[in-house]
Amino acid sequence: MNEKTTYRAIFYGANPIAAGTERELEYVDGGYQQTVTLEVTEDGATIRRVFKLGHVTEEPISYRFVEDLHDTAGEADVPN
Repeated sequence: MNEKTTYRAIFYGANPIAAGTERELEYVDGGYQQTVTLEVTEDGATIRRVFKLGHVTEEPISYRFVEDLHDTAGEADVPN
């Protein structure tokens, strides 16, 4: 591996966080990150989505949507 500390990754899956979005990620222990959690805040709500490393070819390295993460301690937003 070269002296770079980051690599280009592209995320596919659930919008609005990923729709072919390319980002720079840091190597972990000299290799690609196996899972990545992306977070975005929209309309006061925070959305966190988990992506898993896809088939490794050349950069950008692909990641695929796995699941949404929800706050279990937060109150439900249910109208009465």
